[in-house]
Amino acid sequence: MKKTIISLAIALSTTVCVQNVTPVFAEEKPVQHLELPDITSLDEAKNVFSETSAELNSKSKLDATELHEIHMTTYSLEKAVAYFVENMQGDQQVAAEKMAEVVELVHLASENSRAEETRIYLEDYSKRASSFAKHFSSPD
Repeated sequence: MKKTIISLAIALSTTVCVQNVTPVFAEEKPVQHLELPDITSLDEAKNVFSETSAELNSKSKLDATELHEIHMTTYSLEKAVAYFVENMQGDQQVAAEKMAEVVELVHLASENSRAEETRIYLEDYSKRASSFAKHFSSPD
């Protein structure tokens, strides 16, 4: 019973955090395990974004192996989203900034093997990514 209540409290707190895009562990910083070059073109950013989003959407078990894969995938995704943040304007830039915050939450949760948090943040990311991808076919 206590375990259920604690799990429910954690799920509720992470859901509230996603809505406010504030991590549960606000002081937590990611460990830099992988150094990747910056993305320098819109086409490259779109390709990386599409590939990594598809990869993240394919994860469902969220066992140790998948959490590690998610964590490593977020490094490339962060580069693509950073390109969007730096090179888009207006509503697209705001959407990219919010998406970057959620990607960071996915990164931290997966890096620290927190499956339920990762699941919640991935769901939020998936919605944002799907909406954001619609900008790709829209004229600038």
